[in-house]
Amino acid sequence: MKCELLNEQNLALMLDFIDDENTKYDKAVLKEFLNEKNAYGYIAVHNGKAIGFAHGYVLNKPDGQKRYYLHAIDVMEGWQNQGYGTELVRFIHEHSKTLGCSKMFLLTYKHNASACRCYEKAGGICNVSSDDIVFTFK
Repeated sequence: MKCELLNEQNLALMLDFIDDENTKYDKAVLKEFLNEKNAYGYIAVHNGKAIGFAHGYVLNKPDGQKRYYLHAIDVMEGWQNQGYGTELVRFIHEHSKTLGCSKMFLLTYKHNASACRCYEKAGGICNVSSDDIVFTFK
């Protein structure tokens, strides 16, 4: 398996990728995503097929520091629980450092045990606090 940045040369691999929500990716929309400032896509490729996809964003703080927010990671069914997600997270973390980010963070649910194991194996530290609350706006 090989992890790499999503780019114009490997966009076609995403056309057959199926995530947990059965999202179908469109090449034109993916090209627009690639042109977004501070947005990054990543793919895990095995034998010429995309088996994992993730995306995230560099967040610039007013004090000049940068943080990397990993928004989503998906590994196709049949490829899960084999370490591919862990390797993809490690790749993204290393890439975030090359972008000048001092920390990387993500949000997940406690009940998503598989994801929690993946992030812990990749070196993530779980900061569970009874004070933490996430508000979402639609």
